[in-house]
Amino acid sequence: MKRIFSTLVILAAALMFSNTASAQKSVGDPVFYKGDNILSLTIGYGWGFGQRLAYEHAVATFLDDKASIGVGGAIGNNFRSRNYGVSYFEDRIGISVVGSFHYQFTAKLDTYVQLGFGGGYWMYKWKDDLYGDYYNAYANHAFFDVTSSLGVRYYFSPKWAVNAELGWTAGSFIMAGITHRF
Repeated sequence: MKRIFSTLVILAAALMFSNTASAQKSVGDPVFYKGDNILSLTIGYGWGFGQRLAYEHAVATFLDDKASIGVGGAIGNNFRSRNYGVSYFEDRIGISVVGSFHYQFTAKLDTYVQLGFGGGYWMYKWKDDLYGDYYNAYANHAFFDVTSSLGVRYYFSPKWAVNAELGWTAGSFIMAGITHRF
């Protein structure tokens, strides 16, 4: 799993630092306009420790360029472990299709609502040695997931932003990260 996440981070960094042929944006421009692409890398906590790499493309802009609709996808991972006599470890990886509604209240600030549908694979292992017996069990299976979140993104430069989300995303209730617009 660490290898998959490391590959995703390297891919995200390569895309973020690559030269793109998009027009330069200024402070007064809409933050998510038709044709824009964004790539976000976030980490969070909730059910366990989560990480997510998400891509969005703005397909429509309306309401005097203040509102937009985005579509895209995300890949996420969440893991946790506990030990209280019964120890267990969970690791989930999932992929989803995401739709979003963005609204810009002020310059540099993008607020959004996201809804995603997807699935993935859940690996679960536990061991019971509370009473001296030892038992190992595995429960691996596929799952279907619905994700939703409320988010805010602040652009500190024309291409870079920090973001925060509340909701259910990659097994986390709260997430924060960095976004690159291209």
